[in-house]
Order: sequence, then structure tokens, then C-alpha cells
Amino acid sequence: KQWYQRRVAITAGNSDFKDRRGSSKDADSVKELFGKLGFYVESQKNLTKAKMDKLIDMMVNFQGLNTYSCFVAVFLSHGENECLNCVDGQDKKIDDIINAFKGDNCPALNGIPKWFIIQACRGKDFNYEVSIQHDAPGDEGHDVERQSDKPISIPACADFYISYATAPGYYSFRNINEGSWFINDLCKVLKMYAQKEDVNTMMTRVNRNVALGRVVGSEYGHRRQMPCHVNMLTSALYLCGVRQSQI
Repeated sequence: KQWYQRRVAITAGNSDFKDRRGSSKDADSVKELFGKLGFYVESQKNLTKAKMDKLIDMMVNFQGLNTYSCFVAVFLSHGENECLNCVDGQDKKIDDIINAFKGDNCPALNGIPKWFIIQACRGKDFNYEVSIQHDAPGDEGHDVERQSDKPISIPACADFYISYATAPGYYSFRNINEGSWFINDLCKVLKMYAQKEDVNTMMTRVNRNVALGRVVGSEYGHRRQMPCHVNMLTSALYLCGVRQSQI
């Protein structure tokens, strides 16, 4: 278990759309959460494509970035087809954002855990609920021994953890008063468990809370949401630094 003392979080929230009420609540919640978790937080709002590119360039070339031991970037916006919508009507590909921080483009973050949180739709499909049957035993995890405690090199895409509000192709939901389902449950879980659980374990809790605890009903059926995560970490990521009573 590693305790990170120098951490930086960047938040970019686009709420200047006529139909994106509640996004400002997400931005405020995320900023407060990571601030209380001991992160230095840099927040920007309502970015055009040019300002989004400038922000990413600023993050990649952040002074003293190699002295930080954890990096978090949060993006809040409309989205579709694996892109984020900017307020000037242009799109920014999520892959382009992630690629900018890979080891061959941002060597300062090599070996440092990088957590990207994407609150945006990934399509227009709705995730309708289905029934389940328990007819198979659960799989047991298996530990894999490391070949060396001191690897000479690592893949350029190592040490990334990417959290999407929803699965590819699907819509994500937002409450105009409480903010998005995903960010709301993410903040609740981190406030409760950040002192004792790693990010992957906490995000499994978020998955369950969103998938089972939230639903929108209509004449066409009940619609749900399933967060999705890509784990390329080489060790468990713990977010520690303040006492539980302070969060």
C-alpha cells in the first residue's frame, strides 16, 4: 500500500450548454472532494476546443510534475462517439487526451499513477434493465508473481486508470439538482472509503451503486447506467492523506 503525499488534480467542466443543468454541482463536488483528500486542485470551466488543447498542454508540461506521486484529471461535459463536446461546438477525442499523457509523450509521469475520470455520454443508446440468474460459481482471483522488483522499463500506457461514467455507446444520466449519477456516487464512495480501500475496489462499489441503485422509468422500460473502467495500473492505488472526519 502506498500513501501519496504530493498529488495534483485537474478538473475541466463544460456546463455552458442549454441542456446541461446540474454539471456545476459535479464540478463543485469533485473540487471539494479532492481538495479534502490532500490534492492540489486546478479547475477550469466552459472550455472551447482551443482552450481544451491549451489545458492539456499545460498539464503535460506542468512544472514539477515529476515530483508528484499521483495525477488525477476529471472531465465533465456532453459527449458522443468517444469525444467530449467543447462549448464552441467542436469535439475533443478522449483517446487524444489519454495519449498525451502516455510515457512517450509525458515522461515526467512515467511510473506515476494517472486516474482519468470521464463524465460524459458515449452514445445515444439506453441501457435497459434485464433479469439475472445465478447458475455458476464465482471465479477466484489469482496472484501473478512479478518477474522483478525493479523493472528496467514499462509500457508507455502503464499506470493509467480510466473511469467512464457509462459503457461505450450508452447514455449517462444527470439530475439537475444533485448532478450526474456517476459523479454523485463516486464522491459519496470516496468520502466513505478513501482512507482504507484502493481506487479499483472503490470504483466497483460505485459500479454497484449506479447500476443497482439508480433507474429511470418510462413507458418503454426501465433504463439504467453501467460505469466502465480501464485498469492499467501496475500496483494498487490508494488515495490517503486526511482523517476520515475531515472529509
